[in-house]
Amino acid sequence: ALHFFNFRAGSPSALRVLATVQEGRAWVNPQEGCEVDLVFSTEQYNPEQEGERLGKCSARVFFKNEKPRPAVNVTCARLFDKVKRQEKDYRLYKQMKQLKTPLHSISIPDSHGHIDNSLRPLWDLAFLGSSYVMWEKTTQVLHYYLVQLSSVERLKTDDDSIDFDFTVLLHEFSTQEIIP
Repeated sequence: ALHFFNFRAGSPSALRVLATVQEGRAWVNPQEGCEVDLVFSTEQYNPEQEGERLGKCSARVFFKNEKPRPAVNVTCARLFDKVKRQEKDYRLYKQMKQLKTPLHSISIPDSHGHIDNSLRPLWDLAFLGSSYVMWEKTTQVLHYYLVQLSSVERLKTDDDSIDFDFTVLLHEFSTQEIIP
C-alpha cells in the first residue's frame, strides 16, 4: 500500500516510509484471492526531519490469485502542503540540473551503508521510481524494498527536462534474493 501511495504521489518531497502498523485483517477466498485491510502510520522519508509522524493511513489491498500488482485503495491523513512540496521539488530540479558529477558507476549507499548528502536526491528519485516496480511486482508471498542504487545515467533531452536511467537492487523478501 505504501509503495502504491509513493508512486501515486509522484514527488520525491512527498515520500513516506512505514512507522507502525496498528491494525490488519485479511480475508482469503480460494477462488478470488486475498483481501487485506490495514491501518498504519507513516513518517516522512527525509533525513533532516527524521521521525516526523504524518498521521494514519488506511488501505485495502486485494491480491488476485496468480496475479502480481495488487489492487490498492489507500487514504492517508496529513498530506504534504502542495505549495511546499512543489517548492521542494523545484529546488531539487535546479540542483539536479547543475549536477556535473559523472554518475554511471555509483553505489548509493556505499559499502558502509552511508549516503553522501550530495547524492541523497538521486537516492530519493530512485526510491520514488522504484515504488512503482515494488508495487507492481508484489504478490501475496513476495514484497520488495530498495537496497541500493547501483548505477545512474543522465539521459540527453531536447527540452528543459531531466531524465535519468537508474539501475537499482531490490531485496525480494521471502526468497531473500537481491534482484536488479
